[in-house]
Amino acid sequence: MFRLLLIPIFLLILNACTAVTSEVRATVEYAFKDAEDAELSQEKIDSFPYTSLYAQWSDKPQSLIVLGYVNKPDDWHFITAEKETLVLRNGRIIRTQSLNNNLLAVSNLSDDPLRCIVTAPAGCETHWQRQYDIDLHNKTLSRMVTSDFSVEGRQTLDLPIGPVVTTRVVEEGEFELSGKRFINQFWLEDDGHVVKSKQTLFPGGDELTLTQVTWIGRDYSQSRSAKKEQQGQEAQ
Repeated sequence: MFRLLLIPIFLLILNACTAVTSEVRATVEYAFKDAEDAELSQEKIDSFPYTSLYAQWSDKPQSLIVLGYVNKPDDWHFITAEKETLVLRNGRIIRTQSLNNNLLAVSNLSDDPLRCIVTAPAGCETHWQRQYDIDLHNKTLSRMVTSDFSVEGRQTLDLPIGPVVTTRVVEEGEFELSGKRFINQFWLEDDGHVVKSKQTLFPGGDELTLTQVTWIGRDYSQSRSAKKEQQGQEAQ
């Protein structure tokens, strides 16, 4: 039954992705042309003209992913050099494409506490239940997952762009049926923007760490200045 609810949504999404892939292909290829390193130098970060993240699965090597496009309601499509896709909403991965196993769809995203737990905590529910569809070993499965959220306090992260003050949010949950438990972590700025996360997408899956490298349109000039000052002090 859950599959019947979610699969039609996924098919619509997939059709939309296919329609725009050719339009962003040239942009993505250009973005990676001079960004082949797994870790950008500070000089390259300062001049990199794309929104980008570092992505790392468990103990596997770190890779760079860049923003291909944004579509409604607020889904950010990040693409790897191999054309794999991670779709984020409120900093959460809600869909993947072209991985070995894929997250196809997540329901009830309008109630995800990440949208309000920092910006409007008084009226924000901290318990969340949703359905998800996954393509696991070429078999499509539909399952339920429940989780509870807590705010763990302020923390300054040393991001590639420089130090950023964040609020750490912890999500503890359980994949129902399998009984597997998980802990996700998110680091949010005061306006709710997620700059780093550690997420498990489905039972038995590796943990994925996403770390913001650059974000076009957001002002990190103070972070840049603080990092350059710190580097100058270390050089003395």
